[in-house]
Amino acid sequence: MYRYGTPYLLSLDLSKELTALVWLAGPLSGLIVQPLIGAFSDKCTSRFGKRRPYIVASGLLTCLAMVGVAYAKELGGTVARWTSDDAQLEHTYAIVVAVGSFYFLDFTLNAEYGNAWSARMSNSAMVIGYFVGTMDLVKYFPWLGDSQIKVFCILGMVVFCFTLGITCFFVKEKPLEQVDQESQPWYHTFIYIWRAFRYLPRPIQTLCNTQFFAWMGWFPFLFYSTQWVSDIYFATHPAGDHADRDWADGTRAGSFALLCYSIVSVIAGVLIPAVSMKFEKQQGWLSLNNIYTGSHLISAAALLSAWVIKSVLGATIILSIMGISWAIVLWIPFSLVGEYVSYEDERRTALAADASTNDQQQQNYGTTSTSTPTQIEAAQQEEFDAGMILGVHNMYIVFPQFAVAIISAFIFALNDTIKEGNDESSSVASVLVFGGFMALIAAGFSRYIIRVKQ
Repeated sequence: MYRYGTPYLLSLDLSKELTALVWLAGPLSGLIVQPLIGAFSDKCTSRFGKRRPYIVASGLLTCLAMVGVAYAKELGGTVARWTSDDAQLEHTYAIVVAVGSFYFLDFTLNAEYGNAWSARMSNSAMVIGYFVGTMDLVKYFPWLGDSQIKVFCILGMVVFCFTLGITCFFVKEKPLEQVDQESQPWYHTFIYIWRAFRYLPRPIQTLCNTQFFAWMGWFPFLFYSTQWVSDIYFATHPAGDHADRDWADGTRAGSFALLCYSIVSVIAGVLIPAVSMKFEKQQGWLSLNNIYTGSHLISAAALLSAWVIKSVLGATIILSIMGISWAIVLWIPFSLVGEYVSYEDERRTALAADASTNDQQQQNYGTTSTSTPTQIEAAQQEEFDAGMILGVHNMYIVFPQFAVAIISAFIFALNDTIKEGNDESSSVASVLVFGGFMALIAAGFSRYIIRVKQ
């Protein structure tokens, strides 16, 4: 949905600066909804399980949000007719409904997220989604709607509800009993997050530093790649009056480019990990750190080339190359986190065994422990479970969305003031180039990532 969001909002005559600010919904929902849903579901005592009630409720709200996106014009017109006789308000209310629905959609989807294992399945689903996006859906499914976005949303809702139903029906979950719950003060979550930031282990901190700049490079691509291809398509296929253009034509060109990107991502996601696992010990240059650095350099080269690409074919090739980096960014960071968690589990097990042996010896010889309160506190501060580490890691991905949304708005505004001629793709290309520079910085930081296992 979000690949089509920018072109769709622009088709409603929303400015690119305001479109950039719409994508603040992502980080806002990531910071607000995920922690709240997690905290509430942890204490849910429903007989259906802790998570299932929230999954079903957020699924229904997601469908309502998709209806709002698809029928923004009709809903805006209805509200305008109820409140005023001014026909101009229909267009304004349509924009309000569309933007509000995208925000609502982002918030409800944040309650549905799973874990990192789903990366390959997600890439495979992208292939299907972008293939469907290349089709003239109104031609093949006229009974579902009279526009591309309407049919796409209806099909998306059907698939979403079907897969959500499978999850809720087949996944078994043990209901939480009242006695299992621990009483915690309302500010416990904030203390938990503060401790995570303050005492984050150095291997994870170096990874998070890299991830921050890496996603500063990725979000311009994720939000605006479709619009970039669409702008190039219209620049090379002039249609005269801007009002006569059909945004779906340009979006289908972008969908085909993203279809190629997703296919490359699926193939790379299978081949690169297999080659790395087989040859990493024999060939040191195939280490995870080197592959991770290489992915940032590939992203930087591809995004920086956006300034010189002037054809749809060239843009399609660039997006396809980005599929290699996408497969790596969904794999290596989480592998490094898993590496550290595994290392810490083994270390704690060994320390627990040593402590048990020492206690036994002290009891045999009648001595007492010599551990000081400071040592005990330091040991406690170093204990981070996988949930805390992944939570902080996710926040280093969320924060760049704020920065990218605001910076993109400034770039669009600046380009609109200095743009020459009819170069409609220049502003989007500038945002992509900004992402390329961020990818270069991420490549530099990636050389300082510390691995606990080699």
